[in-house]
Amino acid sequence: MRRALSTALAAVVISGGTIVAASPAQAGAQGCDQNGTYIAIINKKTVWKATNVHSDWARPGVTISYAKNKTGSWTATGTATVGADAGVIFAKASTSFSVAVGKTWTKSDTWTYSATVQRKAGKSKGRLMMFHEAKSFTAHKYRVYTGAGGVCKTSTIYKKPGVAPVKRNNNVWGIQYS
Repeated sequence: MRRALSTALAAVVISGGTIVAASPAQAGAQGCDQNGTYIAIINKKTVWKATNVHSDWARPGVTISYAKNKTGSWTATGTATVGADAGVIFAKASTSFSVAVGKTWTKSDTWTYSATVQRKAGKSKGRLMMFHEAKSFTAHKYRVYTGAGGVCKTSTIYKKPGVAPVKRNNNVWGIQYS
């Protein structure tokens, strides 16, 4: 029964719905055997966020060379990254993505890259920009409880979006246009 309920709970976290046991007898005399409050990480994806490391602007056709010793940084965004549950959310997200994520990423290095600004419709300039790997997700906090007739149910406490930088130094360079 515990394994079946665990599988059903996983399905409910993804769908945000309600779990109903096959019968009150199967739910047991005490109802749900996993009552409590939980946080799940859902709607997961990898994104690349612009950092504070970039060249000056250049017009199309100009090749930009960027070489500078600088500290790159990027800070997490979204409502899931603040408040009392933030530490738990970062820990759950790290486990869920199998990579360490956190509130901030910082790296001091000498960045050396070059690229040519291309012509883009509606854009008059471009600059070399370093983008850092981040993880976008929704933190879903929910409660599992025993409802009427011993039926196991869930209710959503909140769903908060967040984007957190990975702790490792994983970056890509590209041209940012304006």
